[in-house]
Amino acid sequence: MKKLLKNWITRIILGIIACTFGTFLIKEFITFPLLNLFIDSVELKEGIQRLLSGLMIIVIYYYLYKFLEKRKLTELSTKSIWKDSFIGLLLGFGLISLCILLLYFLGFYQINGVNSFSNVLFPLTMLISAALWEEILFRAIIYRILEEKFGTKIALIQTLIFGVVHYGNENATISSVFFVILLGLAISLMYTYTQRIWLPFFFHVSWNFAQTIFGATLSGDNSFRQFFEGKFDGPSLYIGSVFGIEDSLFSIVFMTLLSIYLYWLCKKNKKIIVRN
Repeated sequence: MKKLLKNWITRIILGIIACTFGTFLIKEFITFPLLNLFIDSVELKEGIQRLLSGLMIIVIYYYLYKFLEKRKLTELSTKSIWKDSFIGLLLGFGLISLCILLLYFLGFYQINGVNSFSNVLFPLTMLISAALWEEILFRAIIYRILEEKFGTKIALIQTLIFGVVHYGNENATISSVFFVILLGLAISLMYTYTQRIWLPFFFHVSWNFAQTIFGATLSGDNSFRQFFEGKFDGPSLYIGSVFGIEDSLFSIVFMTLLSIYLYWLCKKNKKIIVRN
């Protein structure tokens, strides 16, 4: 039994099941019923629930792998969390802002109005919860265990899974899947470099949140509230497809360059794990 629990496939499967269904069960039968007793506002209730779900997936992950692997979980270490969060937030928001700036100068983007910042606060809770779920599953569980077992280069193949999963998004295209694979590659290399989930997580949140700030369709979903009433009008090559600006030329080029730089940085600092 102990040998089975230590098997890399078992650890991945148990992690995915426990973190996904464990969080769902706690939400449905504990936290949401309790919130219903004290909060009337549906929006506030849902916002708090999303944040609690994000917290619960970390808690479940911590205790599960503490039990399975009998080690200190350095991937959750908060030692450099301020540095990781600052770089992640700056990089994610900065790259989207650069895309928007280029579109503006080309005449493909304009701002028709500005909403209250509170307009995007509750959607932010959804982005935080979703990014935590994806980073725990794809980076802390799948990628980490594959990298530990087979090395970095083989582990990076999981970015194909990350891309294919997002093909289920509304308005997904082949080019959007290609972009998501590039995004997964960059985020995975961030994990390889730091061996922590915080830089990938904050970059992921910032990248997504910036799109709602500028009024872009986010990963095929145009129902998110916006801060700027942004209008995109131009060739799909530059402004992206119905999926949003993520599969635009600029996003793909910037994510490609970022991935190449991160791989070079990992190699330079001997962060690439090699297994025979």
